[in-house]
Order: sequence, then C-alpha cells, then structure tokens
Amino acid sequence: MKKILTIGGSTQDIYLRYDGADYMTINQKLCESKYILLKSGDKIEVDNILYFTGGGATNSAVSFKRLGFDVSCFTKIGDDQAGQQVIDDLKSENINCKNIIKTKEIQTGTSFVIHTTSKERTIFAYRGANGFIKKSEIPFDVIKKSDQIYITSLSHHSSQILPEIVKFASKNKIKVAINPGISQLSHGTLKLKESLKYINTLIMNSDEAKSFMIALIENDKIYKEILKESKCENVCIQDNSIKPVLLEKPILHQDYYFSIRKFFKETLKMGPEIVVITDGANGVYAAYKNKIYFHPSIKTQITDTLGAGDAFGSCFIASLLSDKNIKQSLFNGITNSSSVIEKMGAKPGLLTKKQLNSKKINLKLIQEFDLD
Repeated sequence: MKKILTIGGSTQDIYLRYDGADYMTINQKLCESKYILLKSGDKIEVDNILYFTGGGATNSAVSFKRLGFDVSCFTKIGDDQAGQQVIDDLKSENINCKNIIKTKEIQTGTSFVIHTTSKERTIFAYRGANGFIKKSEIPFDVIKKSDQIYITSLSHHSSQILPEIVKFASKNKIKVAINPGISQLSHGTLKLKESLKYINTLIMNSDEAKSFMIALIENDKIYKEILKESKCENVCIQDNSIKPVLLEKPILHQDYYFSIRKFFKETLKMGPEIVVITDGANGVYAAYKNKIYFHPSIKTQITDTLGAGDAFGSCFIASLLSDKNIKQSLFNGITNSSSVIEKMGAKPGLLTKKQLNSKKINLKLIQEFDLD
C-alpha cells in the first residue's frame, strides 16, 4: 500500500444557514461580482448551524484514505476543542495523526461559512495555527518514507517552509504535488516560484492561477513580456462540445491581456511535469508535455462547493499513483469533486475506491489541444 503524507491547513468549519439574504451584483470589466448584503446594526437570526472539520490537509487525507492509501497528516492545531475535533475526525477514518502539531499559543483555524438557499456562500476565515508552522516541526523522517507528499495551502508564515519541504522530497526522490491557496499566494508567491523546480504536479483554481500569473508579471519583466498575448486565442472547438472558457477568453490585468496557454507553457518550463487549473462549473484543464486536456464539469445537484478543489486534486493524484493516464485521472477527479458538492461539508461526499471504480468513464467528454 502506497504511503501518502498530506501537508497544510486544518479547520473547524461552522456553517451558518441564512435563508433571508439579499444580493447585489456589480458588473466590472470582463467580469461580474455578486455580493451578500447584511444590514449594519441588525441582529440576524440564522436558520441552522452545522459543524464540520475542513482544511486542505485533512480533506485530502480523508480522500486519499478512502481511495485505498496509507495516509498520514501533517498540520498544526490549537490545544482546544476544535483541534480535538480535527483529530477525532481523522482517527475515525484510520488516518495517522502522530505528525499533527498542537500548540497552546494560538487557536485552531476556523471558518464561518454563510450558506444560503441559493447555494451562494461567503466564508470568514481565521487561519489560526495554520499560519505558524515552523521549519523545526517539519516531519522529514515521514517525508522520506512516503511515496507521495500532497501539499495544500500553507498560509501566512507557514508559506516560507515550502522550499525546505520540496527540496528534501526531491532529493529523496519523493513525488510532490501542491495545491496552494490564495492565502499562500498572497504571502509566498516567490517561494512557490522558487519551489516549482522540485514539484511534479501543480494544481490551482482559476483565481489562484490568475493571482500567481499577476505576481509573476509584477515581479519579473521577462515573464511580463512572455505572458502578454493577443485578445483572442482562436481555439478550434469541437462541434457540439462544451467550450473551454479559459482557452477562449484572455485574462485581463491592468489593460494587458494574458493567455492561459502561455501561462501553461511557462509554468511547465519552471519544473512541474503537470499543471492543472480547475475552473468551477466550467471544467478542468491539465497541461502535460505538448498537450492541454479539457474536461467539462459534470452536471450535478449542488448543495455546497466547499472542499470541491481538495476532492478533485487528491483524487487526480491518487489516480496517477494508481497508474491511470491523464484523461482517466481528470475524469476521476471531477467525479469525486461532483460527489462532494452534492453534500454539505467537505468530507461527507468523498468517494471510496469501490464507489469511484463503479463510475462509468466517458473519455469522449475530454477535448485535446496543442500547447504550442
């Protein structure tokens, strides 16, 4: 049985169900933003409250375990009830918790999720102990004994330890996949760029990819010129197929237009063998060698989208470790993610290996494009 170490955040997720929310939509250049309105000074009664555990390291740990791997989790929690709930949930899935760091100095990370009947959600995130993982706490001995490490968002100060982890893993020929979050990109973009040469697979959502791209062009004149592109990709779309929006439309930043195809090419040159961008309801893109693969999303009943990215990324990597090809791995990742968003919370919908294998694969959904 292959061994996996998940690294990153852990949280208590508190869902506040509020059915009386009002909304406002603001149209901006090339995008539309929707806002939940809360009246200042009001005491707002919520309709329900639910407690779950979350965070990339714990969500992916449960996913890998259900898919048949030997899993350990490295994260940092407070010495409090929320932290104990994180441990209890992981132990209930038979996940090794010996590498979880507990501190009395700061509380466990907590997310307050305002969830509405229209499936819209807004999250107030307190990073807590997640942001203070130290180099001295890295379980190098466990990394050395693993077949794969899967790194989720390392927020705030924790983002600085990324190079230490990936360099050690690479030196010991351990496969590395990373799914950084916005918080990590806000505090450690240059550390991520420095680390890419040691990473096998990079997974981001479209917002994270845009944030990373903007950081590259703002900090490096060479990348700014490379990533500048015309306003239209002129992609040849297969008849009757779902359009790959990110390939069709450029990304706008400060009156410059940037091509996602160029982003893939330049990021692959930095080191990763595979670069993946998830784009919510629009689907998933994977760049590998000289090809871009696009898998549209699967129609499903959406209950809660929290944890969808963790479900996709962990299952995608699990499939590659199980000798599946890129197309099969994309299908499996999207299938797992679709199952998660049908249920409330990030973990209840995660599929077992048996459940995943029972799904009928339809590779005809996947479109292929040349990277050049």
